Amino acid sequence: MKRLLHIADLHFGREHKPLVDAFIDYCVDHPPDLIVATGDFTQGARRREFAAARHFFDALPAPVVGAPGNHDVPSRALDHRFFTPWRRFERALGGRVVPRLETGPLVIETLHTARRAQMRLDWSLGRVSRGAAASLASQLDQSEQPTKLVACHHPLMAPGGLSGRANTKRGADAAEILASASDLVLTGHLHRTFALPVVGDTHVCWFVGASTTFSERTRVEPAGFNEIHLSDDMLTLVHHESVDANRFVPARAFKLPRRPGTEPAAPVAVDPEAVEPG
Repeated sequence: MKRLLHIADLHFGREHKPLVDAFIDYCVDHPPDLIVATGDFTQGARRREFAAARHFFDALPAPVVGAPGNHDVPSRALDHRFFTPWRRFERALGGRVVPRLETGPLVIETLHTARRAQMRLDWSLGRVSRGAAASLASQLDQSEQPTKLVACHHPLMAPGGLSGRANTKRGADAAEILASASDLVLTGHLHRTFALPVVGDTHVCWFVGASTTFSERTRVEPAGFNEIHLSDDMLTLVHHESVDANRFVPARAFKLPRRPGTEPAAPVAVDPEAVEPG
């Protein structure tokens, strides 16, 4: 079994320091095999915010795979936004936050969904290239690892559909392409935890969203993170929520079947306290 932590929307610059420390403490006490960070590492892509993010990732006792989000593109320095949108991200986090990893029984790839500009008013929304999704699916198909993951910032599926903040252009196309080649797609952006299945002939692909891990920018739920246990036939998702703004506790847990069955695929609630952290 592999165990990973899924974090998103850190928003350094608007982080809540006690929760940053609480997450690091949890990782040190219960070291995961992998940490997946699905974007928005900073609030405004400022150098000091990226420096704080690097300090945070250097304190974690596990490899980190991740892709930037829309907040990681400079919003005020327009020359950087249009000509070198990812330079600050790559200089600060490159080498520590990697775009791809094969370890043990799994392979994970990342997909860029944030853009420097778009032909619509709201540039914070996601956009996916069909070609990029197909290329990534082809890479996953070529891997011999039994468990295949994708990480990106913007949702490719969402509760209520791809509308509002979840309006990722060509997200549905990318979801269809990637579901055939992967077992788990991890996203952020909505600051909301969910698990939605796509059932294929041989496997179920789960699309899982995460809340903001420790920023002050909470929306429909408290800050928190996902802990995911992977076994051959089942994923176990434990969602940890912040309490008293200074610690995390396991709040909800679900079994997510990896194989099609006679019943429609759906999360099965279990006692979060019954799931061992390590």
